[in-house]
Amino acid sequence: MRSKIVLFGSDLQYNGVPLSLLAVTKLLDTKENDIRIITQTEYPNYKDEILKHCADALCFGVSCITGLPIKSAIEVSKLVKKNYPSLPIIWGGWQAITLPDETLRVPYVDYLCIGQGEKTFFEFINMIKKENFEIINTIDGLSYKKNGAIIHNRKRDIEDLNVFPDFDLGLINWKKYLEVTDFGSKVLRIVTSYGCPYRCGFCCEPNNSHRQWKALSADRIVTFLKNLRSKVVFDGLIIVDNNFFISEQRVIDFCNILLDNGFHIKLGQIQGRTNVLVKYKKSTWKLLKKAGFYHILIGTESANNETLRFINKDATIEQTYVLSQLCKKYGIKLIITVIVGLPIPAYFQEDPQQVFEREFKEITKLNKDLFALDRNHQLMTFFYTPLPFSPLYEKVIELGFVPPQSLDEWGDYDLTKTHISWISKKNMVKIKTLVYISLVLALDFKHLIRTLPLIIRMFFVPILVTLKYISRLRLYYDWFSFPIDSYLFYLGLRLFKRINKVYRIINITN
Repeated sequence: MRSKIVLFGSDLQYNGVPLSLLAVTKLLDTKENDIRIITQTEYPNYKDEILKHCADALCFGVSCITGLPIKSAIEVSKLVKKNYPSLPIIWGGWQAITLPDETLRVPYVDYLCIGQGEKTFFEFINMIKKENFEIINTIDGLSYKKNGAIIHNRKRDIEDLNVFPDFDLGLINWKKYLEVTDFGSKVLRIVTSYGCPYRCGFCCEPNNSHRQWKALSADRIVTFLKNLRSKVVFDGLIIVDNNFFISEQRVIDFCNILLDNGFHIKLGQIQGRTNVLVKYKKSTWKLLKKAGFYHILIGTESANNETLRFINKDATIEQTYVLSQLCKKYGIKLIITVIVGLPIPAYFQEDPQQVFEREFKEITKLNKDLFALDRNHQLMTFFYTPLPFSPLYEKVIELGFVPPQSLDEWGDYDLTKTHISWISKKNMVKIKTLVYISLVLALDFKHLIRTLPLIIRMFFVPILVTLKYISRLRLYYDWFSFPIDSYLFYLGLRLFKRINKVYRIINITN
């Protein structure tokens, strides 16, 4: 009889492929293990599904990131522990990596799988199967409780992804995870690398990967895609790597093999860095366009070079402008993200309002410049959110930030809202208005519109045209007050999401 392993993706706002859950199954033989991956996307009644399968399961695993997904992870873990007290519950994902003690302290979490999880989870499953708990301290990357004490084993060394086999494509119903985006109506998410070699001060990735980067070869990626193509028809890919473009030769090989195998698809939301991409050869840029790269996502973080030096970005605002020109030249859309309210010294040495106005002016100028250069370019603005184990985290605490004190409190830590004292509520409104303006101006809704029923399209299109016109005026005249159009837009979006949640008109991720 096969051992049943039940895995749950706790982010209920995410409708894409459950990549983290699939990753930890790579070394598990499906002939010996009955692996059940449960998400809200595939199983709207996920709680009932989990309880049903946990009745005869070997263990229950949860993938969880810090923030609101903790709520559903807690709810389901409590439910499983109540109904099956002896069933081992193991959590993984960014929550386990960044806040292991807080996560393991609660009674409904027994183990943590920290870091690159393929081998850790495989060894954990074998230990549970054989009931050989004497070896528990030898499993790198595993945390657990013993006699009331929290124990963290040695961190696992990061391994080359090419040594692992691909996961079994039959573990999920791929059609359920096809998403509608601005570049396709049947888009899937994949991952091709692990880690990041850079040192950005606001990011907690260096604590996890220790600035290492391990990537699948171009051959391995395309072999996987060929197998995937036999399972499901897709017209686009989102590559969710922290940094896809580190190796130019790997990118060249990937594009050529993709073209040689007849993949006529779009590739979007692919993350890179300005200081890397501006050095790419002209021939590589032409190849990117030919291979179907639709847009590139860049974390510019700030429009000020002094701030970029402060956060160890190792890139300049001038490189951002060069990259935007390159993307325009080769017909690739550029998405730039910036962070408002980074804890730069000026916020605590000068009048915070004046510092904010200076920072906001620099960001709006960057937005205008991008829009003037190419209306397809997009600038996305975010509040600075302190993240545990990032280099700036301790500094922010010194400056008065009070972090949540329990797992339940971290579940209320909404990453889309501000948690810092140096940005006023009035200024938050201005930032949210700028976020709305850049979203409406740059997003291409054609695939979304085509997917909607005719009656919704007739209502949606004229409203969108009107909002785009108002947003152009707002950006041009620096008009960020009285954002009634923004409120209406988000109200309509929330209403549509509620309807969509019930009737499943389209599959989109927030």
